[in-house]
Amino acid sequence: MESELKVLFVEDQPLDAELCEHELRRAGLRFRSQRVYTRAAFIQALGTFSPDLILSDFSMPTDLDGFSALILAREQASQVPFVFVSGTIGEERAVEAMKAGATDYVLKDNLQRLGPIVKRALSEARDRRAVGRAQAALRSSETRFRSFMRHLPARASIHDLEGRYTYVNEVWEDAVGLTARDVVGKPYTEIWDAARAAEIRADDERVIETNQSLRRVVRRVEGAEVKWWLSHRFPIPGEDGGPVTIGSIALDITEQKLQDEKIERLNRIHAVLSGINSSNVPIRDTEKLLYEACRIAVDDGGFGLAWVGMLDSASGAISPKASAGLLEGEDTAANLIALSGRPRPGGRVERMLASGKPVIENELEAQPDLSPWLAEAVARGYRSVVVLPLNIAGEVAGNFTLYATEPNVFTHDEVKLLMELAADVSFALEYINTEQKLYYLAWHDPVTGIGNRTLLRDRLERAIQASRRTDSGIAVLVWDVKRFRSINGTYGRDVGDNLLRRIAGRVAAEWLALAETARLSADYFGGFMVDVQPSEVAHMISQSAASLAQPFVVGDHELHVDITVGIAFYPADGAGADSLLINAEAALKQAKLHNEPFLFYEPAINARVAEKLTLENKLRRALERNEFMLHYQPKVELQTGQVRGVEALIRWNDPEHGLVSPARFIPLLEETGLILEVGQWALNRALEDWRSAAQSGAPTPRIAVNVSAIQLRRADFVECIARTLSRAGGAEHGLDLEITESTLMESIGDNSHKLRELREMGVHFAIDDFGTGYSSLSYLAKLPVDSLKIDRAFIMTMSEEAQSMTIVSTIISLAHALDLSVVAEGVETEEQRSLLGALGCDEIQGYVFSRPVPWQDCLACCDASRGPR
Repeated sequence: MESELKVLFVEDQPLDAELCEHELRRAGLRFRSQRVYTRAAFIQALGTFSPDLILSDFSMPTDLDGFSALILAREQASQVPFVFVSGTIGEERAVEAMKAGATDYVLKDNLQRLGPIVKRALSEARDRRAVGRAQAALRSSETRFRSFMRHLPARASIHDLEGRYTYVNEVWEDAVGLTARDVVGKPYTEIWDAARAAEIRADDERVIETNQSLRRVVRRVEGAEVKWWLSHRFPIPGEDGGPVTIGSIALDITEQKLQDEKIERLNRIHAVLSGINSSNVPIRDTEKLLYEACRIAVDDGGFGLAWVGMLDSASGAISPKASAGLLEGEDTAANLIALSGRPRPGGRVERMLASGKPVIENELEAQPDLSPWLAEAVARGYRSVVVLPLNIAGEVAGNFTLYATEPNVFTHDEVKLLMELAADVSFALEYINTEQKLYYLAWHDPVTGIGNRTLLRDRLERAIQASRRTDSGIAVLVWDVKRFRSINGTYGRDVGDNLLRRIAGRVAAEWLALAETARLSADYFGGFMVDVQPSEVAHMISQSAASLAQPFVVGDHELHVDITVGIAFYPADGAGADSLLINAEAALKQAKLHNEPFLFYEPAINARVAEKLTLENKLRRALERNEFMLHYQPKVELQTGQVRGVEALIRWNDPEHGLVSPARFIPLLEETGLILEVGQWALNRALEDWRSAAQSGAPTPRIAVNVSAIQLRRADFVECIARTLSRAGGAEHGLDLEITESTLMESIGDNSHKLRELREMGVHFAIDDFGTGYSSLSYLAKLPVDSLKIDRAFIMTMSEEAQSMTIVSTIISLAHALDLSVVAEGVETEEQRSLLGALGCDEIQGYVFSRPVPWQDCLACCDASRGPR
């Protein structure tokens, strides 16, 4: 709804005003009005009533007439429409009134024109106000734009798509040396040289093509100076959104760039300082120290070349000891001597030796006399060099020389930091020369050369800190040498010390998993292993027992010793190095007391480890004594009820306990690596059984043998299977291999290649325990497999849990979509058989048809499934 108008009548006759109001209402206008007819009242109403429309009589018998009212209105309310409504105004006077600013006029005897005229006048007034506001906004915007551009601390310009400048600010004028009058209207090709114009054209084309801004840092040589500009070029759109002009702002960032470069150089030098000072264990070798200093200067500090020379006090000559930055294969000494300026008198190194202060040259190219050594440095791209003194005991003992590829690198701040660097290297050299032996003895055993208790404790604490982050276990071992004191007393200290060194060496060779080894006291040693289980430690000690028990030949003596070990585990047996070592020693004492080769601090671990070791030994004997056997479980086709294949399942017939559950011994076979031998035996046995049945002429089902992760990971896995097939009779073998989903996905690319090679030999593959792993469908579609075996966990619960039923149904659909057959494992009830048949499962395997049985019984079962002949 339109707002209510305020209409001011300048009329001495109330009736005439009412007639006008009537016409306005007939025209549909909503208004409120006020009538005045004196000059004072009119002036007051213009201020207080603020009319939207003035309707005025022309002649009135008061101190105010129409012309006077028009003049006052134009002075105080110039935008308000002013319409004469009069019965006496003539055409000549009406024209005069219009020229004086009246909007229109209406004769009182033709008031029906009043409504349309008022509407038009109000509309035109609104338009004028809108135009006025727009013009005022434009003027304000232009004023703000020019003020902004005048105060912008950057060069700014605008040019049209033809390249003609339409605006440049004062900073642009000052920087370029041209005024706006010189350039506005001219194309940039007349202002800049050809190269710069081509650069602008390329940037413009990119901005126009993408309709996006272009921002980059530009380096320009301007006279004798190098300037850096942050350039921002952007499209200025027209009404259709496309660019009509292109704006450019360039900010001088030279000072910032120079500061950044300086900060970068200082940071590089700080990095060198930090790198040299941050070694956890101080470097105890002079050559390594000097090499590390040079390497860090080049790698972390960004210097082109670094080298250190040491002074020969006898000859007074500097000889290079370490360097970094030279090309591989260069004659290091010759090149460094050439670069240093020796033996040229007055060379940089000589000046440093004479003054004991740094020698700096920041503009190698600007040197007036390019001597051979200087020409060599410049040819290699070096522009600055500093030679720093290395001082030992207050005397110059060598030089640390750094070359940079930039000029003016070695300013006061940089050299100040580099002197700290030289001082650190000097201190390290002096420390090595004077304190090396003391430091070594603080951390190492002087007899054996391995660490001492202090070093072991330090390294163990670090390992504990790391283990807290990774949540892994640490085994701490403490062992002693039986009869050592007797040997030492009998044969003397030299023989005893030699024996200790031999023992330390043999233990390190046998116990490769030890992260650290130390001598704790006369015949006590210690060490630790990270990320291990108790069974692994016990296995390592047991496996190395025979080797460690071999006699040691020391001089003319053959010495027999035994080792007893105590073991503590982090975090179960202690939270810190001290508590773990104490508890490991306590376990050692118990082992010695009970005459055991080793014991764990926690008794329960001893029991578990002993049980495992016993079982491991029995498994080794079982393989030797042929106690393993294969039972076979048929895989039955649901549609026909016929046996289509069998799975070979290993069984252990323990003479003491009879058949042992595979769940008890197979994990240990894998842990100890025995699965490789037992797995090979199972392959041989299965192929022998198949061959014997096939040679009899009876239909023989394919035999599936399970492959463990350890077998599949072997690089020669394919070769092993190929040799086995060859020994079994060649191409006709009926062998399938079952591999669990998680094992197959460990190294999908390598495993896929292995499967393809074996597929060419006639081997078929099934993915076992499908649904429990994380197969990618894209990989699954590419693998050369024939079938999926649904994990028994889903089959057991499918009739009670809807989720299991959904998973089984999805696996079947997925397999069929990939043209794979599906075998359900662990089918034990008729209900499960029926559900699987309804879901379209191809084959089942489980007690509902047959338990795993010996080969001959399995063959009989296969014959029975085919029905009477």
